[in-house]
Amino acid sequence: MLDLYKSLIAAGYTHPTVVLEDDGWLPVEIESPYSFFLNDRTTTEDTRKPLFFNQVCVPKFWEIKGDNNSAAVFDYDRKAAEIIYASPKDKRLVKEVKWLDKEQRVRSVDHYNKFGRRFAGTIYNIDGQVITKTYYSFKESEVIVENFVTNDIILNYKHQIFDFQSKEEFVQFYLELKGYVLDRIFYNSLSYPFFVSLNIKEAGEDILFWQEPLGNEIPGNMQIILNGQASRTHSIIFNKKSTFEHAKKLWCKPSANMFLLLGYVYEFERSSNYGSHALIITNSDNIEKIDYLIKNVPKMHFNIAAITEMSPKLGKLALFPNVTLFPNISHRTVEMLWQKCDYYLDINHEGELMNAVRKAFLNNLLILSFSNILHDKEYLAAENIYNPKDVRRMSEKINKSLKNDVLLQQLLQAQKSSANEATVLDYQNLLK
Repeated sequence: MLDLYKSLIAAGYTHPTVVLEDDGWLPVEIESPYSFFLNDRTTTEDTRKPLFFNQVCVPKFWEIKGDNNSAAVFDYDRKAAEIIYASPKDKRLVKEVKWLDKEQRVRSVDHYNKFGRRFAGTIYNIDGQVITKTYYSFKESEVIVENFVTNDIILNYKHQIFDFQSKEEFVQFYLELKGYVLDRIFYNSLSYPFFVSLNIKEAGEDILFWQEPLGNEIPGNMQIILNGQASRTHSIIFNKKSTFEHAKKLWCKPSANMFLLLGYVYEFERSSNYGSHALIITNSDNIEKIDYLIKNVPKMHFNIAAITEMSPKLGKLALFPNVTLFPNISHRTVEMLWQKCDYYLDINHEGELMNAVRKAFLNNLLILSFSNILHDKEYLAAENIYNPKDVRRMSEKINKSLKNDVLLQQLLQAQKSSANEATVLDYQNLLK
C-alpha cells in the first residue's frame, strides 16, 4: 500500500489518504476513521515512543522472554501470551500481545500503536472466532466497539452514541464529517473500499488499483465492475505485469479494456558505486553455498552481518581475506554497509532481518538469491534466482559483473523492471 501511496504523492496526487483498517502504525499523514475518532494524533502522544517488548505489563512473578523474532509471557512454565513485533522485528517493538488460555487458545489480543499505547482490544470465543474489537481513547475510555457477530459498530462521539448497521455506514459517516470531495476515489481493495465507492450516490470517476495476485478466475466484485454494475469505477490498474497479463487471459471480453498497467515510483536512496562489496544479513550460520562463493568469487569482498553473536562455524569464515564479519551489528554500522556495498546476497536460511531485500533494492544493490531461500521475490529479477545446484552459474555472473560496469547497470535495470518500476510521467499520463 505504501508504494502506491508514495507513487501517487510523487506524481502530484496529494489528496487525502484514508485507510479503513488501522493497525496503529500508520504514517502521520495517513488517517483512518479509527484514528480520527480516537484523536490519535495529539501533541501528547507524538512525544511518546513505541513499547519495547519487556515493557509489557504483566502480573507479578510472570516472566517475559524474547529474541529478535518474537517474545512471550510466561506464568512459570505456562506460556500465557505471545508478543508480536512491529516491522522491522529486530527493534522488538510491540504491536500485539495475544493472551492465551490454559489450552493455548488465543482468547484476547491487546493492540499497541506506535506511541506505545494499548489503543484497541479484541475478544475471541473458545472456537477462535473474533467476537468484538474495542478501540480506546488516550484516557482509556471506549470510543468504538465493533461487533463481528452482528456486524454493527457503536461509536461514542461528542457525547452521543451512534449505532451503525455496517462498516460501510460507519465509513460513510466519517467521510461526511470530514467533508471530502468524492468525485474521484482511488481505492485498492474489493472489500470495504469497493463497497464505499459502490454506495456513493453521486457520479464519479473512481479507479481500482489491484495489488494482489489473481487465482484461476476474476474475483466476483471485480466482475461487477467489468459488467458495468459499478458505474463510478472506470478503470482497473494492475501494479504487476504478470498479474495484468493473467487478468487479460481470464477475462476475454470487451470490458477487459478497463485493465491498465502501472508500476511504482520508487524512492531510491543512492546510485550504485559499481564496487566489489557484497552484504549478507543473517540470524543463523546456515548460509547457502557461502564457502563456494567466497572461494570462486575472489574479487568480491563478503560482509556478513548478524544482530547476535556468531557461531564458530561463521567465525571460521574470517580466515578468508575477502570476508569481514560483523557480529552484534548496530544500526549505524548497517547503514554504513548499505552505502558501501553494491551486491546483496539473499542466501541466508531462516527469517529475513531488517527488511533487507527491499532495503537492498532501494539502495541499488544487485540482489541474487537461491530458489530455496527467496525472502522477498518481488525485488529480484528472475534471472538472478538460482537453483543451489547452479551456484557455479551464479558465481560466473558475479565475476562478469565485477569486471563490467555496463553489465551491472543492465542487471540493475532488469531488477527494477521486475519490481515494476514506473516514472512520475507514467502516472501523470495514465491518471490525467
